[in-house]
Amino acid sequence: MKIVFTGGGTSGHFYPLMAVAEQVLQETYAKKLVQPKMYYFASQTYNSNMLYERGMVYVHIPAGKMRVYFSFQNIIDSFKTFFGFFVAFFKLLVIYPDVIFAKGGYDSLPTCLAAFILRIPIVLHESDSVPGRVSRIVARLANRVALSYKESAKYFNNKNLAFTGQPIIEKYLPESHYERHYLVPTSVARQTVLVTGGSQGSTRINDAILQILPQLCAKYKVIHQVGETNVEDVRKRASVILEYGAKENYIPAGSLDFSTIYPISDLIVSRSGSGLFEAAAWQIPTIAIPLPESHADHQKQNALLCERVGWVKMMLEENLTPNILLNQIETILGTREAYETMSQAAKGFTQFDAAKIIANELINIVISHDK
Repeated sequence: MKIVFTGGGTSGHFYPLMAVAEQVLQETYAKKLVQPKMYYFASQTYNSNMLYERGMVYVHIPAGKMRVYFSFQNIIDSFKTFFGFFVAFFKLLVIYPDVIFAKGGYDSLPTCLAAFILRIPIVLHESDSVPGRVSRIVARLANRVALSYKESAKYFNNKNLAFTGQPIIEKYLPESHYERHYLVPTSVARQTVLVTGGSQGSTRINDAILQILPQLCAKYKVIHQVGETNVEDVRKRASVILEYGAKENYIPAGSLDFSTIYPISDLIVSRSGSGLFEAAAWQIPTIAIPLPESHADHQKQNALLCERVGWVKMMLEENLTPNILLNQIETILGTREAYETMSQAAKGFTQFDAAKIIANELINIVISHDK
């Protein structure tokens, strides 16, 4: 049993791949099947520890980005993708896996093109409500397409579509019976605001938060994921801003283990990528600030869909002023009724068994090959 996982470059692509790989291991063990050999085809490892934990072999496949704007870098990157196709072709020819699981993104294109030529089945998963260009290309080659949003089905012609929800690593999920409750602030118990701009952080969100940091830290505990490249700069700026303030209530970090942060977070301020599904699983009211540069404005569409459900408040970056952001935070956390209405609306948004459903489909394809 050989399975190739491909895609990556961002946490929104990489972590769902790892969630499915995790479930493949669990399901093959439960079904007493041969332990699978799993490979990760991408231009970078992204998180080598997670690959090691799952027994996955990393295979370097060159890939170039597909930008929507003109850049001479597009020419160079097109050659990277072209070269990556031949590397992937020969690597797949040697390994000859039973199935490919792809998460879209430019990293997956060379491998999926090569797999199609070699007639290796492809299963694609799309996390966004509006699929990216690579996902639309790969969907034409795929045998199965799994969706996180039902609304994205209209963008695909593939007959084998299935709404599975978003695959999430087990440790980032609460128990299925979990219930979030409003924390009444006291002198010893503060509500916690989690601010995250994604794995790379967001300079624009960071700047807005820093401008209202004294007001926030006077009332709340603030956990702020700023990205590894920004952490030192943010720490220095915060130390000046909070020179006479409540420094102990502000925790900046380059990266975070969200499995320990979600349980203690009362509100999230974030972009509107795939992390929304984890926030919904923990029933955390969220202020979503879509990334304006996202392809086809998909982050805005994600936020709009979640806002209609009722657990997200969307704020466009063009309207992102410190005072408006502060007002939104205080409005949500200020009253139990408003908070619990949003929290309850998040229930049912996340499919807790998404990774298991996809893993079983991959296993079924492998078994069908052996018959």
